Amino acid sequence: MSGPLPKAWGSYPVRWLNGHAIITLPKHIDPSTIGSIREQLLSIINRDVLVLVVDMSGTVSLDGSGADALARVRHRALASGTELRLVVSSEIVRRALSVSGVDRLMPVYPSVEAALAATLPAQTDLETRANRAAQARQVVDVGVEVAQLDKNGVIVSVNDGWDAFALMNGGDPARMGAGVSYLDVCAASAGDPVTEKVADSIREALASDLPGPLTVEVPCHSPAEARWYDMLISTRHDNGGRAIGATVALSLARSESRAVLAAGCRELVVAVTHRLFGVSHSLQADAAEADGPLVDRLNWAINELDAIIWDARTAVFRSGSSAEPAARLAEPPPS
Repeated sequence: MSGPLPKAWGSYPVRWLNGHAIITLPKHIDPSTIGSIREQLLSIINRDVLVLVVDMSGTVSLDGSGADALARVRHRALASGTELRLVVSSEIVRRALSVSGVDRLMPVYPSVEAALAATLPAQTDLETRANRAAQARQVVDVGVEVAQLDKNGVIVSVNDGWDAFALMNGGDPARMGAGVSYLDVCAASAGDPVTEKVADSIREALASDLPGPLTVEVPCHSPAEARWYDMLISTRHDNGGRAIGATVALSLARSESRAVLAAGCRELVVAVTHRLFGVSHSLQADAAEADGPLVDRLNWAINELDAIIWDARTAVFRSGSSAEPAARLAEPPPS
């Protein structure tokens, strides 16, 4: 049964039920709303929820930035052992999820009731948590590095991915593992604005001054690739809700070969595909209000645009320069 649980930071309604959180998203998801949506979804995941149901049954428009944000939130949910489920009723939103590949990363249901019913009745809370813990132990497979800090900013535990990341980047895991002050590590790079922002954010998390999880984009380039990571910083709580430290999680946000970066090819492809996505979205709205032969012509144009977007993203991926997940390019576009 439902009961009072910690409030998730944010402005969108959230309901709690037996380890499930149901959040209702707005009518339009675009650059003006996606930032607050993403932060609130991360805030809920940070509350140790088993299943997060994202109710978009009232959403009628979703652009490329919204689809990309959902994919990133799914990445963090997987690392935390939280299952993400979407509820969608609008055909336009379904098409946006299909073109972006998000519908192949997480299940989509026609109603909240159907999404909740997907939880097996016979599966006990203990079993569910055991399965979730097994997922969390596989974090290294999805490239998420996690460190837990105590109230003084000293690392108390790390996952395998954290150690592997240090080794792959020429570091010593012993100097970045348990017993090391992460704040001291940041202080060693004094003068770097990104490192200073990370240190300030960790101090806020330790003091419980963060209103919710905070993401800082951190560059970490190799000789062959330019890479940017999302560093998610949040306050760590015990079972009683008391702050006991902070959690720092790293996940790859994007990477590009330096050759492609120099030529500017990938940036151009991404910019063009996003603009085409916007044109397709606009045509879908027009098709919904049109009638007669015009509907067929608009639908033909929409399908052609979707195919062009797919071909462009596939070409970038095959060139080895794309940061788009392979799963989003593994199937043909909708017919």
